[in-house]
Amino acid sequence: MTDDTFQDFDDDAQAPAHLKGMITAEIDVIRDIMQVVQMFLGETMVTGVILLQELEDKPKKDKE
Repeated sequence: MTDDTFQDFDDDAQAPAHLKGMITAEIDVIRDIMQVVQMFLGETMVTGVILLQELEDKPKKDKE
């Protein structure tokens, strides 16, 4: 089997304008979702790490 599937593609073909708009809109939605996730999870993770560092830095009392 020597058929090359890439021969079916036209090198000079361009995407229609509406398709470019759809792709741009999808990228914007993904970017917005990532910003929302960063707002809620990013700061929470930073706060949690700082809390753990503070707990770790406290001197432990020796039990005798």
